[in-house]
Amino acid sequence: MILKNINFIVIFCFSFSFGQNSELFDQGNELYNNGNYYEAIENYSSIVKSGEHSDKLYYNMGNSYYKLNDIANSIYYYEKALLLNPNSETINNNLVFAQNMLIDKIEILPENQISVFTNSVTKLFNYNTWQYLFIFFEYLAIFLFFLYMISKIPSLKKKLFISSISSTILFLLFLIIANNSKNISENNNPAIIFDKQIELREEPNLRSEEIIKLHEGTKLNILESINDWSLIQLKNGNKGWILTSSFRTVK
Repeated sequence: MILKNINFIVIFCFSFSFGQNSELFDQGNELYNNGNYYEAIENYSSIVKSGEHSDKLYYNMGNSYYKLNDIANSIYYYEKALLLNPNSETINNNLVFAQNMLIDKIEILPENQISVFTNSVTKLFNYNTWQYLFIFFEYLAIFLFFLYMISKIPSLKKKLFISSISSTILFLLFLIIANNSKNISENNNPAIIFDKQIELREEPNLRSEEIIKLHEGTKLNILESINDWSLIQLKNGNKGWILTSSFRTVK
């Protein structure tokens, strides 16, 4: 497959809050459209160094690296874009294109239907949004119950009681989802391998037995780090130790 002939990429165009970055972004898009991918990356990188971050910026950087056949950097920036916009179909589709170029074909650990449903609901919003929701319904439930206690009208008391119970149920539901969202976020420490090849080992030293060889562009999750080594987990559930210098964290 010749990457230059793939036309699935569509560059996002949007306005930055700062004039200089907006100009750099527009110039980067023009450079990209003219096939000057290295120069486009320089413009986009200058924006990142200035402290500006967005899913569209990282997406365009991923596209530029993909055109240069730099799959590790391409996947890295698509993953950074997804952290900011996890439900983007465009970013997810382009990430799949890049992942198809990987040497390592690691199957995702299968999940049961309950886990799939729970995680899909949790990912609808970030932790802060779920937190706001459960706090809102917590106070709403308290307020409605207070009105129920002071109301003297039987028909109104019944409605207030039902509304208070409903708000309490929603409060508990959103509290559970918020905690699940927090756990997912805290346990999600993604990284991308940038070494051409690295050995996954059973222990954090070069004398330990090799489990498997991994290659650039492969995604992993960091569990812990000790000195120059990190314990990681792959999508198929396999765990092992690799040199920390072999990967770059996405967050």
